[in-house]
Amino acid sequence: MSDLTEMKPFWMVYGLGQRGPTFQHETEASALREAERLAEVSPGTTFVVLEATEAVRVRRFDRFDLRTAPCPPGTRLARAEAGDDIPF
Repeated sequence: MSDLTEMKPFWMVYGLGQRGPTFQHETEASALREAERLAEVSPGTTFVVLEATEAVRVRRFDRFDLRTAPCPPGTRLARAEAGDDIPF
């Protein structure tokens, strides 16, 4: 999912000493049921339920087309006339 604001909480089950979890449960109850199921088929392995609490992402660039961006009335600067040979 590309938009962090649309993410919802989720839970994962991890078997201690096992490879990392991959399935995201939509509810804590679902994750607990899965932990119990896995514990039954893998006696001696401890399974823990992990809750995702934060999400972090680095973004290098946000680009905005200022020519078409909404602008409150009276705040847009006048543009130089096309063809006036001024580069700015």
